Amino acid sequence: MLTVPGGIAHATFQGAVISSGPWLITACAIFLLQGWTRSVMQPADHVIVQTSLVYAFGISTVVTAPLAMIATRMASDRFYLGERDAIPSILMVAMVLAAIAALIAGNILFGLAAAMRPDQFLLATAILTLFAQIWIASPFLHATSRHGPIFLAYVSGIAMAALSLAIVRPTTPSAVLATIAAGLVVTLTLLITAIREDFPGSPGWRLDWIGRTPGVVALGVAGLANALAIWIDKWLLWWAPGSIQAVGALRVNPINDQASFLGLLTMIPGLTLILVTTETRFDRAFTELMVQCTGTANWRRIEKARRKVGSTIRLDLRLLVVQQAILAGFCWVLAPEIVRLLDLNARGIFGFRLTAVGAVFHLVVIQMSIILSYYDLSGRIVAVWGSFLVASAIGTWLLRDMGFAGFGFGYLAGAVTGASLAVALVAQATGNLTYLLFVGNNPAVVGNARFWP
Repeated sequence: MLTVPGGIAHATFQGAVISSGPWLITACAIFLLQGWTRSVMQPADHVIVQTSLVYAFGISTVVTAPLAMIATRMASDRFYLGERDAIPSILMVAMVLAAIAALIAGNILFGLAAAMRPDQFLLATAILTLFAQIWIASPFLHATSRHGPIFLAYVSGIAMAALSLAIVRPTTPSAVLATIAAGLVVTLTLLITAIREDFPGSPGWRLDWIGRTPGVVALGVAGLANALAIWIDKWLLWWAPGSIQAVGALRVNPINDQASFLGLLTMIPGLTLILVTTETRFDRAFTELMVQCTGTANWRRIEKARRKVGSTIRLDLRLLVVQQAILAGFCWVLAPEIVRLLDLNARGIFGFRLTAVGAVFHLVVIQMSIILSYYDLSGRIVAVWGSFLVASAIGTWLLRDMGFAGFGFGYLAGAVTGASLAVALVAQATGNLTYLLFVGNNPAVVGNARFWP
């Protein structure tokens, strides 16, 4: 567990910010602007801001997902080998590549497709790029034992944007986008500062670590499948009944976008649980097994350690599902009141309810993917997120003509499919874990083929 001052409550609160910082930043911006529209901004201007944020946030997750997965694995390998001075170089290369990808995406979306005014185009692209940088930096933060600076970074960015809106009261899209960009700059600056304090080595432009990192292709594909699975239903519904052409050729589905985003925010307690308890508890059990396997333990002790890994997985899975199911139940019952308090469209109740339920299974997929990554079974991670992606796309497409009554079904179908496959694959791998460690997934025996069994 996180060992921070103030006990478990403090750790849990910080864990929520650490695990879900980018989501919290975007949520605060969107819901602040929701109330801002009636008092200050014109509806057309509000649409520009909301569309820019939705596209910047969504596309940034997709373009950076493969880079984040690969960079995190490279950094983990170097950290394990005691090569801490390599971390700044890996971070710098990943952030530069992410910035290039984000700038290309921004030019295509906000320049060509949306045909925005130059000032709006530059600010929207800047927000997309800053989000991309935050997505890259976030995984590196888990290597540090000082979570206070991470918490401060996210809270400072949110506070910066909120106070600027309250004090300056900007009324034009450019001014509001500039305010949000300023908040993101504050967050990113503090995040990088926190990382650099723990890894003060001089960064250099080095790409040779890619060749020294096994399974790079599998890792990149897994990251991309993960990001696409989350967004595919939203993208398909941007062309479904109820969607609108918002800015230029860019389309949104306001009812579903608000409902699904609010539903996905219910994942924050589950993500916090994975960060604060589940992942670290499993890590200890798996480390104990590896110590037995690499030492002089006999088969009986190794098998006992393997069974402990299995029991830890079951315990953590049950805890995660029960906690998140209770939250989903509350959201289902209280959905009308939540929608009313947030001043959202009442037709989004369907999407919010089903997304909150789908989040339960989505978290199971995340938890099982973490375990598969410990087992070095990247191919299975691709299969899990691929099944999530395909099932979500099919479910959304089949029900797209139902209108708001069908919102959330595709996401729920994808999450259930992915969770079912993930649990089955983890159960099978854990049952054969001793064989995998010594033979089936041993690089000395099977080489890089171990990533795709």
